[in-house]
Amino acid sequence: MNNITKLFIILSSTTLSACVNQNTIAQKKIAPVTSPCQKISALLKAYDTGFEQVKMTKIKAKTSNTWKAKYNLVGENCHIWSWGGENTTYACNISANDEKTAIGYYQAAINTTQKCLTNDWQVIEEPRSHDKGKKTTFNSTTSKASISAHFVPLDSVFSEKWTVYYYVGKPK
Repeated sequence: MNNITKLFIILSSTTLSACVNQNTIAQKKIAPVTSPCQKISALLKAYDTGFEQVKMTKIKAKTSNTWKAKYNLVGENCHIWSWGGENTTYACNISANDEKTAIGYYQAAINTTQKCLTNDWQVIEEPRSHDKGKKTTFNSTTSKASISAHFVPLDSVFSEKWTVYYYVGKPK
């Protein structure tokens, strides 16, 4: 092996290890959490900084900036979406093939959120305006963020499908 090849291998290894170390450092910026209440608390705190502490891998998207989220509260595929300015949202979803299962996901999201929040949070449940679903929103005068869960029927000719969405973001 010639000296140039050896030098290239050493530089490549050093660069790769530096990237791995940076990722490890970034992951340690936020304390590990295990309970849903710790996750909700961390998300509400992270809202003020555009969820910087819970962003993981950036995902290529045409119209927005998107990252995989460190915490999954509903389903296994939560993301941070940013459209610029103060318009950054944590979003999750999970789908079900029947209404009963979807209602179970929706109720679990609402019950968990209620259990984790203090008494100064107001809960509003209302029908969704664009479909026959419903949504529950949690607002507080002490938080810049709101939380909402949505129960959404998906129109399909061939099968019944439902999706539950969970958001932490700017109050409407």
